[in-house]
Amino acid sequence: MNNKSNLHPSYEAIREYVDTLHIIDTHEHLLKNNADWAACVKNPHWDILTEYLQHYMSSDLRSAGLSAADLEKVKRADTPVEDRWAVVEPYWNAARHTGYTRCLDLAVRDLHGLPGLTRDTIREANKKFKASADHPDWYGFVFKEKSKIAVSLLDCNLDCDQRFFRSVFQLGNYFMPRSVDNFKNAEFYLKAPVHCFEDWLDATVAEIDYCLAKGAVAYKNAMAYARTLAVEQPTRHEAELAFNDVARAARVWGWNVRPEGVPKALQDYMLRFIFNQLSKRGVPVQIHTGILEGNANMLDGANPMLLCNLFMEYPEIKFDIFHMGYPWQQELSALAKMFPNVHIDLCWGHIISPAAAQRALVEWLDAVPANKINAFGGDYRLPDGVYGHQLMARHNVSVSLAQKVGDGVFDVDEAKRVAKMLFVDNPAKLFKLEKQSGTF
Repeated sequence: MNNKSNLHPSYEAIREYVDTLHIIDTHEHLLKNNADWAACVKNPHWDILTEYLQHYMSSDLRSAGLSAADLEKVKRADTPVEDRWAVVEPYWNAARHTGYTRCLDLAVRDLHGLPGLTRDTIREANKKFKASADHPDWYGFVFKEKSKIAVSLLDCNLDCDQRFFRSVFQLGNYFMPRSVDNFKNAEFYLKAPVHCFEDWLDATVAEIDYCLAKGAVAYKNAMAYARTLAVEQPTRHEAELAFNDVARAARVWGWNVRPEGVPKALQDYMLRFIFNQLSKRGVPVQIHTGILEGNANMLDGANPMLLCNLFMEYPEIKFDIFHMGYPWQQELSALAKMFPNVHIDLCWGHIISPAAAQRALVEWLDAVPANKINAFGGDYRLPDGVYGHQLMARHNVSVSLAQKVGDGVFDVDEAKRVAKMLFVDNPAKLFKLEKQSGTF
């Protein structure tokens, strides 16, 4: 984190207030409850490197030069952790100052009582990490006591622990069907065989209503990992012909994974059909934009500018645009300024690049109404990462607001009001979240 001596004097007062806030976390990939997480950690084939290298940090290690084969070896807890650390260490140290590493070092420091992960601490850190599975309520300790998170939005798990989570659902099976299991899934919700395109549409509606009945508060779309964000307007006839080709292959060959791509006419028609259904039900839409997790993909199709036509065609849908659009933060700023239904979400952003998150927020507050910005989403599979990320988020927001005070834009009291909007009020309103135990 920044040297506090370089910060505006108002930082301390703003940060002290920000640290009191019980915040809303707009996006996570965690296991659905403490018991499932503890069972995972107690597995003898699981340890701190297996946990911490599930995602993000592994991408920085690969970027620094660690081979894919060595990464897979060091993630397997079948040899002593210190031996595997010796393989990781040169690359970990090369990435020592990235947001991903800083986040995990904060977690090791505050949750496990060690100064960070090094050759001198790795064995003890692993011992303490494994022992955390015996804690009677590690989720409660990390999320409630240490992180002061009122509630987190959990991706793709309708049966999550309501003490911590509210669910968000995806519908990728319907606009990009790739296996016979996708048809079986549709038939489960339809409660009948899928014989035609009409049945496919009915199954889509049935699953949407099922998810909402189970308490889901938003829909999330992650299509940027597999295709461009640009959505065209195919006719129903074009979509039905494409669906028939896909369905015929599934029925005749019984494929497990479709060898060729799903026609874009089917994808785009189904996306619009889904949006129409969500519009009627008042469901907010979260969309992945910008940087893609991992080490190889076509990034140009993830530019949030490609969504302009959808923003115009669905003015009644509130769009929560993920990951600060990185590296297109300014483009996202323009979109949120232009469109009343576009909201900026900093989920993942504070660890992608802490400095970029700080700079972006300073610029956004000059251009975008403050009620259009959500400050935090951990976007992690591991509880320790969520802790470190929220700590960095509180710091980054406090730094940015202190700069605005220093620039004479507003005073400390106004900075505190804006901080509460970003961390609490905005996501609570956007996702229609009920009050959690009196904390917001």
